[in-house]
Amino acid sequence: MKHTPNRPSRKVAISMVSIACLLSLFAVMLSACSGPGSSPKIQLTLWYWNRSIDDSLIQQVGKIFPNIDLQAEKITDYDSKVRTSMAGHHGVPDILGINSNIATYFPDEDQFVDLRTLGADSIKSQYLDWKWNLGVAPGGKLIALPMDTGPTALFYREDLFAKAGLPTDPQQVTDQLKSWDDYIQAGVKMKQATNGKVFMFDNINNVFSQTVGQQALQYFDRSDKYIGTQDSVKQAWALASKVNKAGISANITNWSTEWNAGVSNGTIASFVGAVWMKQVLQDAAPNTKGKWRIARNPGGDGNSGGSFLAVTKASAHPKEAFEVIKWLENPTNQLTSYKSLQLFPSTISTLDQPGMSAKEDFYGGQDTNQIFSVAAKDIPRFYFNEYSDIVGGAYSDQLSLIAQQNKDPQQAWNDAQTEIQRQLLR
Repeated sequence: MKHTPNRPSRKVAISMVSIACLLSLFAVMLSACSGPGSSPKIQLTLWYWNRSIDDSLIQQVGKIFPNIDLQAEKITDYDSKVRTSMAGHHGVPDILGINSNIATYFPDEDQFVDLRTLGADSIKSQYLDWKWNLGVAPGGKLIALPMDTGPTALFYREDLFAKAGLPTDPQQVTDQLKSWDDYIQAGVKMKQATNGKVFMFDNINNVFSQTVGQQALQYFDRSDKYIGTQDSVKQAWALASKVNKAGISANITNWSTEWNAGVSNGTIASFVGAVWMKQVLQDAAPNTKGKWRIARNPGGDGNSGGSFLAVTKASAHPKEAFEVIKWLENPTNQLTSYKSLQLFPSTISTLDQPGMSAKEDFYGGQDTNQIFSVAAKDIPRFYFNEYSDIVGGAYSDQLSLIAQQNKDPQQAWNDAQTEIQRQLLR
C-alpha cells in the first residue's frame, strides 16, 4: 500500500490562515496604540557656538525627551551665518543661541516665537529679573530665554596694593573704594608709591564702558529715544577723562599681547571686568598665581556679556523646542554648565548652590563667586537696543584718541555726538 504523507485538513488550514490574519491585524493595532515611543521622532535643530552650551547636556536631550531627535550644530563665524539664514528665511534652525548682542536681533523679532505664548511666564521667577528683561524686544515679545551672565567686579593685585599702602583684604577694598572717585584717588596713590611704573587702570575705554554699564539708563530709553547726552553718560566720560589726565591708566587695549604682558609683569595693578575674565587673566598671567584678589565694583554692580536661547518661527514644533531650552537652562543644568564651562548662572537659586563655592588658588584661596553672586543679584534693570553697540563704539573711538593722541576731551565728546547722530539717521 502506498504511503500518503499526513496533511492538515482543509479546516485546519483555514484556521491557520485565520490565526495568521488575526496576528497581523493585532500587530497593526498594537503599533497604532503603542504611543509616541514608536512614532517617528520629532526632529529639532539647534545652532550654537563653541563653549556656549555644555555638549554633555545636549547629548542627554534624547534621553530626557525620547520623542525628540535634536540635531545640534556648532558653528564658527556664528552671527554671519545666522543673519544670512534669517535674511533669506532659509535653513533657520528650530532653536537658536544668541549672544549678548541680542538687541541687534530685535528688528527681526517677528522671526522669533514669543516664549510667553508657550508658558515662559511660569518660570520667570527662577531667573534674574534684569537678565530676563534683556530678552524682551521693544514690542513686548520675549524672544529668548536667559543662559549665562557676566556680572563685573574689581580685579586687583594684592601685593601691589600693599606696596602702595592700600587695603588688601577684599572686604576692606570694597569698603574703601566705594566710588569711582575713591578708585581714582587710590590710583594716584599707586602712581606715587611706584614712581609711575604701575598703573591702577588698564585703559580709559574700560573706565567709561564699565561706568555706563552700572546705570539703569544708558544710551536709549525704552521708547528708543537717544539719551546718551544725559548726566549718567556725561559722568562716565568725565571719569575716563579724569583718569587719563591723572596719568594713572596704562592705556593698553584689552585682549592685546600688551595687555597680557601688563597683567603679567605688574604694570597693571587692577581693572574692572566680568566674571569670565577670571579665566582670561589666568591664561594671560599664570606666573601671578596667588597674587590677585576680587572685590566689589567701585560705583555699583554691572554686567558684561551673557547669552540666550530662542525658538524661531521656522520651527514646526515650537512647544517641544521650548521644552528643550527650558530643560537646558533649568537651575540644575546651569550649575552643570558653570562647573564644565564656567558659564555664570542666570537662575537665582543656582547662585546659592554649594557647587558654586570653591577656594581658588589663583586668587589666593579666595572664593570669588561670593563677590560675583552678590553682584549678579544687584545689577539694575537696563535696556539695550540695536544701536547701543554702535553708540558705544563711537564713544570708544574718541576715547582712544584722547588716550593715544592727547585729543581734547571736549572736542572728542562733540565729535562722538556728531558720529552718533550720523549713524542714527542712516
